[in-house]
Amino acid sequence: MSVKVFYQHRVDGPELVNHDKVVSTYHEACDVIDNYPWAEEMEWFDKVGEGGGFFFVFGDEEDKYATFQFTPIDVDKGILDLDVVIKSSFWNLFGRNTVSKNFDVMSIPEAKQQLKELFDYSIESLYRKYKK
Repeated sequence: MSVKVFYQHRVDGPELVNHDKVVSTYHEACDVIDNYPWAEEMEWFDKVGEGGGFFFVFGDEEDKYATFQFTPIDVDKGILDLDVVIKSSFWNLFGRNTVSKNFDVMSIPEAKQQLKELFDYSIESLYRKYKK
């Protein structure tokens, strides 16, 4: 099982740079978050009004998948959102089975704990858990 991680941060200057990585363990996913330049990105956000973030994808984006999006809002917290799709739709109109959950503002450790679900649950079980 693998999870695709897409994230943005600045490298040498004011422009955001896209990065991506495939991780196979929860600890590798946490390493991506832990190695993110939190303080520097918050400084840039204050200067230019644009910030980076994380997008974790488990599954096939053309079929069924679960995603967590974590958007930093401070050096130690961010906003976490979950989307789960277990059935794609006909022309993106009919028959789509999806669930979304906004966890609002979370600390980094809280967000990492939620992220663990991508490694502990199937896509279908995440759908059932959050459909309630």
